Amino acid sequence: MLTAAPASLGMIPIAREVFWGPMAYAMIGGIISATLLTLLFLPALYVAWYKIQEPEHSEKPAH
Repeated sequence: MLTAAPASLGMIPIAREVFWGPMAYAMIGGIISATLLTLLFLPALYVAWYKIQEPEHSEKPAH
């Protein structure tokens, strides 16, 4: 998040240019979509792949 936000926001001034504009839009979209996939999809895929479940609560003390 700390690198994706400045990278995508830094492309906004370039996006208004005629020559570099399409590349800037593609980079902004790629950075945003890759960040969202990394934050949302990969943890869900990890849980589904390794079948991770919540630990069951026990009534006895931990020690």
